[in-house]
Amino acid sequence: MRLFFVVLASALFLGGCVSSESSVTTKNSGSGIATQFDPKGASETRIKLALVYLRKDDMQSAKQNLDKALEYQPNSANVLRIFAYYYQRVNENETAEEYYKKSLRIDSKNADTYNNYGTFLCSLTRYEEAEKAFLKAVDQTTYTGVANTYENAAVCAEQAMATEKAIFYYQYALSHNPNKSYINLSLAKLNIDKQDYSAARLNLFNYQKQSKTSAESLWQWIRLSYATQKGASLSKYAGQLLEQFPDSQRALDYLNHEYY
Repeated sequence: MRLFFVVLASALFLGGCVSSESSVTTKNSGSGIATQFDPKGASETRIKLALVYLRKDDMQSAKQNLDKALEYQPNSANVLRIFAYYYQRVNENETAEEYYKKSLRIDSKNADTYNNYGTFLCSLTRYEEAEKAFLKAVDQTTYTGVANTYENAAVCAEQAMATEKAIFYYQYALSHNPNKSYINLSLAKLNIDKQDYSAARLNLFNYQKQSKTSAESLWQWIRLSYATQKGASLSKYAGQLLEQFPDSQRALDYLNHEYY
């Protein structure tokens, strides 16, 4: 099953990184410009470095930088959220949850934290709690990642085999960001599963309007053709799949007749 989580939505986007600690200019004395240590700036620099190391799976270096960030700003909801993600990555789930909760106690309106906490809970198959966290995220009026969180809620509902909820949340994700055309493929899959073939066909046409043919789109056309007993259509799309994506998992699925 496809699983897509926006784990660090809007946390800190990385351009370049600075390795030195931050300082701010305080005054110009007769002997020169004096500077004072800036704990907030230093903490943000350490978080940026930690995220770089997390992307490289260098957990030791990530932890060292997060420890420094927390030393500089022990009551920062942002630092605690990234620390929670670190513990999530190293499978220390109890500690990860503790840090998510600490972050939310400090900033109970932080949509990014609710989103990330929701993905964490979903990974533990705590689906109802995850859904509540996702809905808390989208309830925040200034949140710009609504489409991503609705998509996360849909993926989580699909994992929980709650098909109607998954369809509902995927549709909301699309309405908030119509450029996520690939979501139509998830909707097509679910609609074929529930035998709503006209809805699935519409999903696939909507995908084709915005996106190039993919192994997944051809596979869903094959599944739809098989379900509706359209032999000519099935042969057409199967031929395209085998010709254009011969080494794909979907080509193997077709050859093994694993339509469901």
